Amino acid sequence: MENRSYKHWLVVAMMCCLAAGAIGICTNATGVFYTPVSESLGVLRGSFAMHATLQSLAMAVVTLYIPKIKDRMNYRRVLLAGVILSVVTTALMGISSSLWMFYLLGILRGIGTGVFGIVPLTMIISNWFDQKHGLATSIALSFSGLAGEVFSPLFSSLITSFGWQNAYFIQAAALLAVTLPALVARWTVQPKDSNLLPYGYEEKNHEQIRINRSGFNFITVSFVCMCIFCILHTSITGVSQHLSGFATSIGLSAAFGATLISLTMIGNISTKLLIGIISDRFGPIRACVIMIVTNMISLVLMMAGMPSANELILTIGAFVFGSVYAVGAVGLPLLTRYFFGQENYSIAYAKIGFLTSVGSSSSLTLIGYLYDFTGTYLYMFVIAMAFHIIDLCLLMIIMKKVKNEYNRSSK
Repeated sequence: MENRSYKHWLVVAMMCCLAAGAIGICTNATGVFYTPVSESLGVLRGSFAMHATLQSLAMAVVTLYIPKIKDRMNYRRVLLAGVILSVVTTALMGISSSLWMFYLLGILRGIGTGVFGIVPLTMIISNWFDQKHGLATSIALSFSGLAGEVFSPLFSSLITSFGWQNAYFIQAAALLAVTLPALVARWTVQPKDSNLLPYGYEEKNHEQIRINRSGFNFITVSFVCMCIFCILHTSITGVSQHLSGFATSIGLSAAFGATLISLTMIGNISTKLLIGIISDRFGPIRACVIMIVTNMISLVLMMAGMPSANELILTIGAFVFGSVYAVGAVGLPLLTRYFFGQENYSIAYAKIGFLTSVGSSSSLTLIGYLYDFTGTYLYMFVIAMAFHIIDLCLLMIIMKKVKNEYNRSSK
């Protein structure tokens, strides 16, 4: 069987479409709705952002069952049902008039997008790629940033011109359009079902740190630290969805705020591609450390630009801040595979993917309330900086503990 073919990259292209829909449109491009919808409903921004939190939590629950869904059910049929549910619930948000309706629809949309979110996408790519795994993952997930970059200013403009209700209808149509190729193209979850081997697969002993045991043990220092690392880092991603409100809070226009979100998505795309290349060459640990330090620089820039509302500094800071997604979307699956091995990847990353959604979803609401009760977004940058410092320490602990656990299991 072949281990290199166009079908390998066809699968990547299909994952690009799904990432653009589930993450780009339904998550990264929703921040522009927070201010206009909350003001229209007469509620706090944090209260309205709760629907996005519920959506992410629903996605998180679904990810726990993704391994079983892929093994026991026809994933292509489940994918179709998930896309339909996501499109319908997004359209229904356009006719919603109360918070409870948004909460209910957020949960249902989360169930739908959970079927084709980061966890199933990275699992499928991991099945198909042995070599160039980092590059394939980064290409696919960079489209979530590309979709966010394109649709954030588009939806903001549509809200201004036609109202947020009509903007939701267009968001639903856009979601269907970007996911349609993955629904109609012929591809499989496993390469063996297409009579192929994973890309670059060779019979050899991988020089890779991994816990080699028949049953994966979740109660280890390394895995617990990995989970904490995941929650803290992904909670920082919620900052980008509040950049529109952040801009207006310091006297800048909502249009400039949408531009900041768009710039973050451009940085998202660039750094996701970069982290995959760095990981394939120097390893995922160094790649993630580089991106974390880069994001810390962006936080300094954002805080420096706040007092004078300096658009240039904020513009640069927003672009560089996109690096936070590189670790959350690409770095975490690469680290999971590196530390715990391909044989444990599906079961380990299902749990880590769950925490990814928990971290990102909780921050959406907490940041909203943080502003509601303090009147400033400064604290979200300070807290994010503290989380990064803790994460660097956790990464060092994980490296040491995984090596020790591997040495014990090898004896």
